[in-house]
Amino acid sequence: MELKKHYKMYKSGKMWVSAAVATLALTAGMAVSTNVSADESTNGNQAQATTNQNVNSSSNEVNLNQTSSSTAASAQPADNQDSNAGKADDQNNQSTEVKTATVTRNITFTAVDDQGKEVSLPNGAKSKDQQNVTISTDKNGKWQSNNMPEYQIPQIDGYYTKVNGKWETTIPAVSITDPNQKNLDVTVQYVKSTRVVKPTDEKDKDQANQFGTVTDTVKYEAPNGVPLPDGANNPDTIKIKVSRDKTIDSKTNEVTYGNWTGKLAKDYQIPQIAGYTSYVNGKAATVIKADSFTIDSKSKDVPKGQTITITYQVSEDYNKNVDQKIQGNWGWIDSLTVENNSVHVKGWNATNTSREGQYHYIFVMDGTTGQELRRVAVDLASDSAKRADIPGVHNVWNAARSGFDVTIPLNTDNLQVGHKIIVMSRWTSDKDGNTPNKSVSADLYFDGRTNDANNVTYVINQGQNLANLDTFKMNGSNGISVAGWHATNESLNYKNHWLILWDATTGREISRQQVKGGDDGVDRPDVANVYKTNFNADKSGFNTYFSLKGVTLTDRIQLVSRYTNDVNGNGPSFDYWFPAKQFMTANAASAASLDDISYTGNGLHVSGWFATDNIDAMPNLFLILWDNTGNTQAASKLVNNVARPDVARAYSHIKNAGNSGFDTYFNGISLVPGHQYTLVARYSSNNTGNGGNGAYTNVWFTNKKYTFNLNRTNAGNFDGYTINDGKLVVSGWHANDMSALENNHWLILLDSSNGNREVQRIQVNNIARPDVANAYRGVMTAGNSGFNGQFDLSKLQAGHMYTLVSRYAVDPNNAAQYTDYWFNNAFTLNKQAYNVDSFTPIMSKTTDKDDKESTNTSQITGFHVTGWMASDYSLSQPNAYLILVNDKGQELARQNVELVARPDVEKAYPAIANSGKSGFSADLKLDKGVTIDSKTNESLHLVLRYTNGKDGNPTKTDQVADQNSDVYVIKNGQLA
Repeated sequence: MELKKHYKMYKSGKMWVSAAVATLALTAGMAVSTNVSADESTNGNQAQATTNQNVNSSSNEVNLNQTSSSTAASAQPADNQDSNAGKADDQNNQSTEVKTATVTRNITFTAVDDQGKEVSLPNGAKSKDQQNVTISTDKNGKWQSNNMPEYQIPQIDGYYTKVNGKWETTIPAVSITDPNQKNLDVTVQYVKSTRVVKPTDEKDKDQANQFGTVTDTVKYEAPNGVPLPDGANNPDTIKIKVSRDKTIDSKTNEVTYGNWTGKLAKDYQIPQIAGYTSYVNGKAATVIKADSFTIDSKSKDVPKGQTITITYQVSEDYNKNVDQKIQGNWGWIDSLTVENNSVHVKGWNATNTSREGQYHYIFVMDGTTGQELRRVAVDLASDSAKRADIPGVHNVWNAARSGFDVTIPLNTDNLQVGHKIIVMSRWTSDKDGNTPNKSVSADLYFDGRTNDANNVTYVINQGQNLANLDTFKMNGSNGISVAGWHATNESLNYKNHWLILWDATTGREISRQQVKGGDDGVDRPDVANVYKTNFNADKSGFNTYFSLKGVTLTDRIQLVSRYTNDVNGNGPSFDYWFPAKQFMTANAASAASLDDISYTGNGLHVSGWFATDNIDAMPNLFLILWDNTGNTQAASKLVNNVARPDVARAYSHIKNAGNSGFDTYFNGISLVPGHQYTLVARYSSNNTGNGGNGAYTNVWFTNKKYTFNLNRTNAGNFDGYTINDGKLVVSGWHANDMSALENNHWLILLDSSNGNREVQRIQVNNIARPDVANAYRGVMTAGNSGFNGQFDLSKLQAGHMYTLVSRYAVDPNNAAQYTDYWFNNAFTLNKQAYNVDSFTPIMSKTTDKDDKESTNTSQITGFHVTGWMASDYSLSQPNAYLILVNDKGQELARQNVELVARPDVEKAYPAIANSGKSGFSADLKLDKGVTIDSKTNESLHLVLRYTNGKDGNPTKTDQVADQNSDVYVIKNGQLA
């Protein structure tokens, strides 16, 4: 068995010396060494934590503070050291050390809504990721380039992704030429896949297709001989303003539209005929409510209008016995409530003026300014208008229909604290509720100005200043998330809502931002449902976040919700100060222990726990592998905490003790044989890089260091091969701990008949081989050393010898560093096998004549032959022939055969090419002029031939595979 190992060469004096070099890319797995339980005493083993609020460090530097000495020092990357240190004056005497370095591309994920405002990441999105690539120096100390592969960005429904302002689903590959290469970090932005444009400006040409007018036609039909009432235009038209949302695809700008919505600006009063009741499409009504009109909401274009038919029928004569001479105007409010930005009022108003002023309206007024706030029409045909109790007290016209029970929504922009809300009832001959010249009308105010109505008013007072802070915590992305609500009637006087982040320790403002209508979290129907009498409670919410810039987390931080009229949030205001919170304790309790740092065939395993009271401020746990020998960061990764009930029992006073654990493997990192490593655990407010760009706290596990040493055993076995579906399938194993460093596994097939010329190479994934692990217990990678690979059979030649090589390499595209194993069991594609299942003569009758008499006999005219013929030579000689010759070498018959499937042969001979299609069944007819008669006595031979000649004969490049069966004996013209 020949073993080949690749080494880097360097000059030492006048001699060339070889030295192996290594990098590491580790995969998942698990191995546990000495375990330190939290329930045990950790004196002498427990690491000390330090805290840093630095938020400006570069993500390319580890920025760690070691605490193994009394003075904490910031460690410098190895590349920052004097580049001339250790240089020899004589280059011929220089020993050039091969260096390796891992370059990391940090990928940060953010998200924006359809308006471009930064929001929380969508469900299922990760906050960060990393790509790592290893580069090394050549013998001259120059860094060799390597390729950072393309990164596939995880896609999430409802979002597109942008990279550097461009729509991308991948991050392009980049060539890495320097360990300190800049501008590698990338921010991926999830963008809502659609942007919704609300219809806000009818004059905006970009919104032209979002507005329209629906024209309904009103037809009046009066009984024969009865004239239509005054004000009845026949036909009349009702115009309804409609609008719809526009949805724009964020990437393609494709536009789609939502459903049309809209309603009449005000109720439509139906002109009345004395003694008759009006009906709308068959239903009694005196008013068509503004919100009762229907439209074709799904219409592609502006919806078409409908026709409304109004008819009149003789009504119940409830005015038959009224006294029209009674002068006066009376009324009463039974109830008045103000809830959810609306006035609900119930009562009655009776007067003989209603005979000619037949339209009844209820007005809500600002009693302080006299300004009308809103009006609604009363439907005299509704049940709420019926008041059978009133005619007995005031026997006037329409007394039996003098009731009202209406809810009137208010525009809060027109309201102010301290103002009075009053109600006025009006009967008028104007169907719109106005009092133009020559109109008949009667107004009744329910505010104490007359004794004919009770005094019922509502004063808008300051009320309670109500608020709640639902969320006030670190968001894990270097910011503070805030969410809650602030409901107060003072929002009527102070229209602008601001949030202010305040440092209560130093008494200074940190930052502020405005809450705008339409922002996420503004709508709070839950608050309005509980605090119904608070104006604007339905729009009292907020949901946003503040950057940590300028925030000292050990100070007491406070959120202030402010209503003010100033556009910048200053001036007179109405504030709510939420309780202050200290996100981080300067001397917070913490404890930690490293249970395991060990290398297995699956990678570098680290497990342990780190508990701290500052978990709310710094929720991101980073594990950082520090190269003590090279004085540089080797790797970092963001991990999820795991449960540790043992730690909770031992350290119940520390906030996150029960969920303080970690258990993971490092992937894609670079380790140097002989170097010593220390694990650092870091909690950070920032979830990018190694957490060094935010507030963080570290613990150095100096009690357990790891020195990277490898077993140098290089062993392997080529188990064999099969041929199937045009593939040469090889299997075996190659165990070598360098595979943990050179973690790309290749199989190389060499043509040994042609000077070991490389024919093909394929990359394979290792598979489990517990038998190898049992035999090579000292080789950590032995348990995962197996391989299966498929080579393209069409690239191989029959008759050639081939050698298989297994190679572990650092870079799949650059074989500058690798470890080979040459398998000594080379194989030649020259295998053949056959079997003749049957050889049966084909007989025919002939007539023999002599001078005396004629006789009929049977004579052999050919043979029916079945069987199979398998040969590696079928790869280059695809034509199959059966040839019959005698022992004198004379050819008697030849037949080209179409081979058929023989799965039994394939199962018995899997290593012979095309064995699965090797069967034949053919009639070999004797050539013309060839006779086997009663006088024939000879031996016959069957030749099975593969050839590239079309007539069954070989060309000059043909290699014929002839296989002779047992001799078939002909005696006296019969098969013996």
